[in-house]
Amino acid sequence: MARNVKMMSATLLATLCIISFGLNGAFAEEKKEKPLRIRWENVEGIIKFTVQMKDEAGTVLLDKTVDTNYVDFILPPGKYQIRIGAINKFEKLSFWTDWDSIEIRKSVKSRFFTNDHAAKLGLKINGGIGYSMLLPNWSGKYKDSGFNFKYMPVFGTIGFHFGNSKYIDPKNAVRYMGIELDGSYCRYDDKHNLLFQSSVMQITGGLNLFFKTQMKIPLNFYVRFGGGAAYSYQSFTKYNIRTGIPIPYQSGKIMSIDPYAKVGVSMEINFLFTLSLNLGADFTTIFYRDEIFMGLRYYAMMGVRI
Repeated sequence: MARNVKMMSATLLATLCIISFGLNGAFAEEKKEKPLRIRWENVEGIIKFTVQMKDEAGTVLLDKTVDTNYVDFILPPGKYQIRIGAINKFEKLSFWTDWDSIEIRKSVKSRFFTNDHAAKLGLKINGGIGYSMLLPNWSGKYKDSGFNFKYMPVFGTIGFHFGNSKYIDPKNAVRYMGIELDGSYCRYDDKHNLLFQSSVMQITGGLNLFFKTQMKIPLNFYVRFGGGAAYSYQSFTKYNIRTGIPIPYQSGKIMSIDPYAKVGVSMEINFLFTLSLNLGADFTTIFYRDEIFMGLRYYAMMGVRI
């Protein structure tokens, strides 16, 4: 009998470790309650089982006798304790298992596009590519990045959305805000010029403050403001064409670190709980000493929540 108790308890404990609303396809949506099921191995000589469950206060919420090796029940999410009594063929109670802990959690039915996810606050990492369009006066000297892989801009962010934190009042506007580290890489070649050829590489890194909608559909919008430092590297060659043939006579490079500022908007499409597609545009200004750089950067980034 002791062996049966141990075997039954071990099986029960293993079952309890994985119980959730997912058992038996019971991914219960918020307004639909479906029975949960706990199953155990049959014990020789036992014809019925009595199942008892109590809450953390010790109140017995379930006391049910079944002639199967499982029990169906409905209880709200929470922490409980459970034990099972074995009834033999003489209709007498042979033994009880020890009380085991159990936790019932509410799961969300899986949908491809969804705004429900495990972390409505927390870290999110984005990365992707885009298109950089120059504005005057730089547009008269250099080409847009284009869709050439060699010159295609690369963008990335690591953000934290304050979201539905229990420490923030639901009416507080802070819950719509977040901060993110921002980085980008862009490269531009000059327009055709017989006397001067140049290329410019820009690497930016900074901090953004963003405001995010919290819509119930899997689509949200962002407005962000930010700034930081821009590292620029320019290489150039000057040519002499007095003979009719361009002859290089001076080459060099210029490096600088300058402040930048940006403002942008984007939209986010959420899917598969942790993934998202982000489409947006930023207006970026780099404050060079001799001439201010201005450009529009369009991007598409994939994101994942941690």
